[in-house]
Amino acid sequence: MKNKITIGIVGGGVAGLVFANFLKDSSRFKIKIFEKKEFTIKPATGIQISNNARRILNKINFNQIDTGKFSEVHKVNIFQYENKNKIAELNINYFNNDKEEYVSLDRNHLITFLLSELKKKIEVYHEEVISIQNNTIHCSNKLDEKFDVIIVADGIFSRFGNKAWENSLKKINALAYRGVIRGYDSGTTKNVDLFLGNNRHFVFYPINKCGDFSFTSIFASNSNSLSSDYSSASSSEELLGISSNANDEIKKIISSASNVYKWPIYHRPTINFGQDQVFIIGDASHAMPPFHAQGAAQAIEDSFCLAQMFEKNILNISHFKSIRASRVEMISSKSYRNLFIYHLSNSFLKTVRNVLIKIICKYPMISKFYFGKIYNYKFKN
Repeated sequence: MKNKITIGIVGGGVAGLVFANFLKDSSRFKIKIFEKKEFTIKPATGIQISNNARRILNKINFNQIDTGKFSEVHKVNIFQYENKNKIAELNINYFNNDKEEYVSLDRNHLITFLLSELKKKIEVYHEEVISIQNNTIHCSNKLDEKFDVIIVADGIFSRFGNKAWENSLKKINALAYRGVIRGYDSGTTKNVDLFLGNNRHFVFYPINKCGDFSFTSIFASNSNSLSSDYSSASSSEELLGISSNANDEIKKIISSASNVYKWPIYHRPTINFGQDQVFIIGDASHAMPPFHAQGAAQAIEDSFCLAQMFEKNILNISHFKSIRASRVEMISSKSYRNLFIYHLSNSFLKTVRNVLIKIICKYPMISKFYFGKIYNYKFKN
């Protein structure tokens, strides 16, 4: 009997776990996951799973998760940041099908689900990987193990590409704050609220059906003083201090948060899917600004497409690039452009933007054309 193909996965986050779940039942592969930290329930933080990602997760039983642990998103309301005047609303039901709805939830629940679905069929080693050389994973405890294929899925600050690519990570001139509030009465648990302001925007959405919500506030900033692991603690007082021109609803939301964190936003202008038999997926490959809920979604798409390739015995990075590069470049470009569009401060340009947003959202055909490229993506190998 032919030996199994050995696969080492560096990183036990969304990308690595989704990939492992798609291959866990195959007798052709032997897989190990290397994740330096044991998973523990962390302070809640929101994550949005758009339709294109939900469609993939359903293939590994996401549609069987307790429905109380997430909220379906039916509408995106778009407001002015300063006065909450409504600009438009986008009907997400244009893209929602039965069991394929756009949803939002606590990231802890997503990771817990992905780990539980592995059903102990794949080993998870809590060891820090310090280098990858000649298809060998070297860990801090001196453990060395060689694999036929290595999947690098260790996130935005990955150190396992070539030197030129590692240095390509760029900080965008923006600073993000996030927090979660419990038991907040917003009047609905099915909407995302987006507020557009001068050099800033604010996003607010439910993470379950129990009145728990997540918010993200992004400001234009040149700050370089933050840590690179998203762990910089802030406070509602600090965030309120730089949100003085926000409308009363935003201030009320911020005031209700018990824990607030901040981090700089990065992207990679250069996308790297790997070389030889070392594949790079998710944020490790193509970090992008967080718009249209596509950070996690593109990691999930990568994982699914690569797993499909492996099942067909295609272990070729050039092929992976051919089916993913144009898609990822399009999403990344849209995301980067949105930061500029959302943060317009010129009155004339804002008026033009708002008119265009109204047109796109008002007419179903235009909405489906503009957003369907993202949410109705058909997977091809």
